[in-house]
Amino acid sequence: MDQPNHLSLFRKAYFLIFLAILSYFFLDRPLQTSPSPFFKPLYKVLTLAIFPPLHLALWGSFFLIARIKKNVWTLPLFEIAFAQGLGAIFVRIAKFLIGRARPELYLKKGIFGLYGLQWDNHFHSFPSGHALTAFTLATSLSFLLPKWRTPFLLLALAFSLSRVLLAKHYLSDVLGGAACGIIISTLTHTLLKHPKVTPLCDRFLLPQP
Repeated sequence: MDQPNHLSLFRKAYFLIFLAILSYFFLDRPLQTSPSPFFKPLYKVLTLAIFPPLHLALWGSFFLIARIKKNVWTLPLFEIAFAQGLGAIFVRIAKFLIGRARPELYLKKGIFGLYGLQWDNHFHSFPSGHALTAFTLATSLSFLLPKWRTPFLLLALAFSLSRVLLAKHYLSDVLGGAACGIIISTLTHTLLKHPKVTPLCDRFLLPQP
């Protein structure tokens, strides 16, 4: 029953990657402007709601509480927290390796493009960690509530676009982060549902009688 859902999610991710490539060449610079002072507070609230360290700590804490209380949500919460952790590791490595200049450098100095192997945060634009966090969560939740998959993904997109409106990321950064989030969460779900892995999760994560 899960398999068609997996294929559908992967197709969505590949389509987002295609859109990100198009955006890089044709949309990123034309769309990039300084944030509107009037709406900036709203954008900041939206972007704070998908702050990566916040979600990593939040879902990790939820999992630990559920585990201690021997709650039925232990395994689902572990899946969400595990996917968030993988996403956090992946995005830091990807940002360093790709080294894409952030929009503020383009707006102030006209610097645009990929520079590779950069420790400087000003060159950590791709992929968007906030978008990756939002779409990782949306995808994880959609496995728990399949009928809500589309609303979850649309909400993730709405929150993620705040990064573009705040001039912290280009549109392609958000699309790329979204694709990575979907892929990471889907792979996590597939791994944890593997016949050889599921018994291990039950043994080490669920309380034993």
